[in-house]
Amino acid sequence: MAKQEKIKVKFCPKCKSFEVGYVFGLSSWLGMSPKMRCKKCKFEMPSFPVLTIDKKTLKKAAINKKEKIIKKSTKKVRSKK
Repeated sequence: MAKQEKIKVKFCPKCKSFEVGYVFGLSSWLGMSPKMRCKKCKFEMPSFPVLTIDKKTLKKAAINKKEKIIKKSTKKVRSKK
């Protein structure tokens, strides 16, 4: 059995999104550490929790998310007609 490649990803504890990143502002220029912000719900804190997940599972989650977005956008187009 092949060993699964593990990836560490940060996620938002509020909405569980993986779309998080650092926010650099005036405080980071003054030597303080930057905050992290969720791009989805705008929740901020110094550091987000880390989830260790295998690469295959992460790809499946990304594919499912894309499919849901495509379904939502096609529903909007159909309802406008």
